Amino acid sequence: MRVVRTSSAVLSVALVATRAHRAIQHAPDTHTPARLFFDGVCNLCDGFVNFVADHDAQRIIQFAAQQKHQDELERLKAPTDLSTLVLVQGDHVYLYSSAAIRTFALLDWPYRALAVALVVPAPVRDLAYRLVAKYRYVVFGKTDSCRVPTGDFKRRFIDCQPDDDDPITAGGE
Repeated sequence: MRVVRTSSAVLSVALVATRAHRAIQHAPDTHTPARLFFDGVCNLCDGFVNFVADHDAQRIIQFAAQQKHQDELERLKAPTDLSTLVLVQGDHVYLYSSAAIRTFALLDWPYRALAVALVVPAPVRDLAYRLVAKYRYVVFGKTDSCRVPTGDFKRRFIDCQPDDDDPITAGGE
């Protein structure tokens, strides 16, 4: 009986180690720019965008409110119902928990370490993600309109048009 328990424990550890190795191998390239599409009226999403912006020293991630980029989401064959974050990096489109975790993988340390959650099977992660997404307005609330970025943060949005009168968006200091 004891041998069976030991064998199953070793098998479990080996399975987790294999999944962790695969997750590390498929971690996002921190040199390839990424675009993060989020629900622009969701307070939880807004907080996540602020967190990402604060912990992305390489400024690899740009942001876009999904409400303003429905055509782009359709072109990417991504959901347009505001049910998920959408992370686009290179030719890859990530949804649900994979989008959130891969976003963490692009951040500075120690937040990058949260990408270890990729070892959890996607169906389990996505179940938890969808539960939070379903109740996010109830728990965190929502605003009446998408945020309007200002200052240096404005440059992080994909639809930012440089303003010659604004030294920040025009490229000046």
